[in-house]
Amino acid sequence: MANSLRPKPAQLKILAALAASAVIGLALGVFVVDRPGKSDAPTIASGGGQGGPNGEPRGPRAGGPGMSGGPGGGGGMRPLPVSFSQPRKAPVDDQLTAIGTGRALQSLTLSADVSGVIERLHVEPGKLVEATAPLIELEKREQEIALTRARAEHRIARTNAARFAGLRKNEAASALEQEAAQNEMTAAIAALQQAEYDLERRTIRAPFDGVVGLTTLDVGDFLTVGMTVTTIDDISSLLVDFVVPEGASPFVRPGMTLDARTRAGGGGAVGGVIRAVDSRVDSASRTRRVEAVLDNKERALIPGSTFEISLGVEGRSGFLIPGLAIQWDRTGSYVWRMDKEGSAERIPVVILKRTDTAVLVEGDLAESDQIVSEGADLVRPGALLRVSSRDAGAGGVSSR
Repeated sequence: MANSLRPKPAQLKILAALAASAVIGLALGVFVVDRPGKSDAPTIASGGGQGGPNGEPRGPRAGGPGMSGGPGGGGGMRPLPVSFSQPRKAPVDDQLTAIGTGRALQSLTLSADVSGVIERLHVEPGKLVEATAPLIELEKREQEIALTRARAEHRIARTNAARFAGLRKNEAASALEQEAAQNEMTAAIAALQQAEYDLERRTIRAPFDGVVGLTTLDVGDFLTVGMTVTTIDDISSLLVDFVVPEGASPFVRPGMTLDARTRAGGGGAVGGVIRAVDSRVDSASRTRRVEAVLDNKERALIPGSTFEISLGVEGRSGFLIPGLAIQWDRTGSYVWRMDKEGSAERIPVVILKRTDTAVLVEGDLAESDQIVSEGADLVRPGALLRVSSRDAGAGGVSSR
């Protein structure tokens, strides 16, 4: 039984060979690890790039692109090739839009201040009339008779006053008689003026140049005091009332030009000028009322129409910089500026307006500053900056 458990000579040879192989492998591993001098195999740097000839890393380290130190730009920092641009000061041209309602430059609803039967009707709706043109004539026979009587009495009184003045001069009449004759002439003048006024009131005239509106009256109708006759509007120009926000109202001033569009008149744009700005801001809506005048020489615009107002307002100023210069993080937008030592300096900015080629921003900038316009995503605080070879070939700093 004991002889059966004893290993055979062939098995002993195999075990000895395996043990020898293990000892040789261990010795080789120690030799490779402890071997001084250069290694024939390339070393992989922490940044993921291939090592140099002496095993040093070639790629960027933890300190950021192009740096061998930490975020503060420690020793061994290499300048970053970036492109620069100088900010250009420009006004903030805000485009305000508003909805306004048009009204005639002058507008009046005519009503009768005397009663009578309509004898002649000159009202033609839509017709342009001149100031003082007759619109309605009432029956006026009674007033004409009164005027004739007043004229006759005026002539008699004037003759008596002249005669008594001569008699008094020759001492043939008393001063009391002369005074009485003079008073009669004064009363006759007043009666004549009243008769002329009563006759004039029998004709309703246009108070100014304008377009006559509709009327429901006709010849033979009895017109009572206060009855509406028609309307008349001076539409050579139109007034438009609209409101602007409180924040923009200080920059809206009389004399500024604007554009107005409406469906009435073909929907085209017409020019206008701000005529007046209200003296206060509405406390409920926080808006300010503005009144503008629109040119309407062709009389295509209709009072009461709704207008879309477009107004360019130049308020505060900002700086134009390339769009690629803007960087973002959770605190907001910013740009990189090169300080006097050639290091990167972070400047917070507020974007006011974007265009196709640039961004208008507000911040602690000056027109002499050098702003990183390309390669800004590689920059870290304190990083050394230098002009890229492309910009150097073009003469140094890029002004794009």
